[in-house]
Amino acid sequence: MAALRLTVAFALLGFAAAFAPGPALPLRAGKTAAISRRAPTMQYSPVPSPEGTKETYWETKAPSSEVLGIGKDVSSGIFVTASVVAALVGAFCVGETIPLRENPNPLFIAGSFFLPYSWALHVAAWIQRNNGK
Repeated sequence: MAALRLTVAFALLGFAAAFAPGPALPLRAGKTAAISRRAPTMQYSPVPSPEGTKETYWETKAPSSEVLGIGKDVSSGIFVTASVVAALVGAFCVGETIPLRENPNPLFIAGSFFLPYSWALHVAAWIQRNNGK
């Protein structure tokens, strides 16, 4: 019990030290501060980007379908269906692996990765739906 109290005390001390201001380091005469008071400015390259690359900035509600790469021509319905199937498979596999067992089934562990993948699929479906595909 004493070891637990000592561990908690050191953890609290470490947390407190993480948020304490550090010592001020003096600047040398020929040096400048690492942090300037001016706002950062955008630097643009004078060399144009290579052909085939596009900017990732957009002003509409959703980006163009080009951001999906090879999935740019897939309809939103297919993405939604794949997202629901991946979410169901992933949720089932997570449900099977949550009660930690001595020898978990590796297929359930691998299948649990479908859950975050379903989120990416539903974002792709949203992009395609907003682009009318």
